[in-house]
Amino acid sequence: MADPHTYRSIHFGVETLSGDETHVPRHRHLGGYANVVLAGSFVESSFAGRMLVEAGDVLLHGRFDCHANLPRSRRVQVLRLPWEQDAVEGQFRVRDPDRLAILAARDPYEAMRVLAEELRPLLSREQHWTHTLASWLASGSTLSLHQCARKLGIRPYELSRGFRCEFGVSPKLFRLEARSRRAWAALFRSSRSLTQIAQDHGFSDLAHMSRSIRALTSHSPTEWRELTQHGALNG
Repeated sequence: MADPHTYRSIHFGVETLSGDETHVPRHRHLGGYANVVLAGSFVESSFAGRMLVEAGDVLLHGRFDCHANLPRSRRVQVLRLPWEQDAVEGQFRVRDPDRLAILAARDPYEAMRVLAEELRPLLSREQHWTHTLASWLASGSTLSLHQCARKLGIRPYELSRGFRCEFGVSPKLFRLEARSRRAWAALFRSSRSLTQIAQDHGFSDLAHMSRSIRALTSHSPTEWRELTQHGALNG
């Protein structure tokens, strides 16, 4: 996996991007946050899939999300807000994004609470095959990449090349990172032993899961459980 110390910082508030700034290679964030799109259009490819995003859309990211952004317009304006619900991710709509921007200028957390109340679900605007593949890989499907290619009707080398072009990472690494993130989330939801969690999520053994979670989050599963037990972190 990528260097665990390369988390991209999050600055709450309104940001306007233009030109080359609208193309953001794959990166990841330590904390969760919401992107409310005020203007422009782009494609985001994340653990939630490949999404065509327009003004009025909301993208929710839990902790340790990894994603890339490809522009569809020369100018994009977004409002970034805190987001604390790791289990609620993906693409949504909101009726009045400008109202959220006004609220956020006073209190980003109040704007977050209003956002949570006004979210509406949104189906994907484009059914790109890489979105389907990402859904299989992120869900824990046991399909091999060759089986995925056959189901999608494309050649295996086209599958890997096309997926990397959209998501900025190979299907193999995307699957491992998504599996590691699901196992990391299970550390907080489940009282099962670490060895059992490793088995539940298809790791060869506990050492394999520990290396993968550390690579994604900078902490081992044991460290995460110790931190939460001592109240240092809230899972």
